[in-house]
Amino acid sequence: MVMELKNGSLRQHLNNNFISLDWDQKLWSLYCIALGLRDIHKKGLIHQDFHCGNILSDFNKEAFITDLGLCQPANVKSSQNNNKKIYGVLPYVAPEVLRGKEYTQKSDIYGFGIIAYEICT
Repeated sequence: MVMELKNGSLRQHLNNNFISLDWDQKLWSLYCIALGLRDIHKKGLIHQDFHCGNILSDFNKEAFITDLGLCQPANVKSSQNNNKKIYGVLPYVAPEVLRGKEYTQKSDIYGFGIIAYEICT
């Protein structure tokens, strides 16, 4: 098995390099993240812990979504698996989840929106 070693999370790169990032880099990174999330959703999965700390990106080539430990099939409801706990980093958790509703792929999209806001501002 061969793995590529990344230098750090998106959170670390934003903290260390935000001022030097141009819009092409920011938009390319968002595009790569969106493609990765699309691939997860096409497989019928929900990430459930989608935030900057779980994305490896250097703003130059690709972005990799990591930490799939909470990932589960979208068709599994928490009532089926007896698991109604809220997981994730609070600012990235969709409001409906905080109100006790199920995690859905739309919940991941909310997290993507927060990531986009962080990258752009």
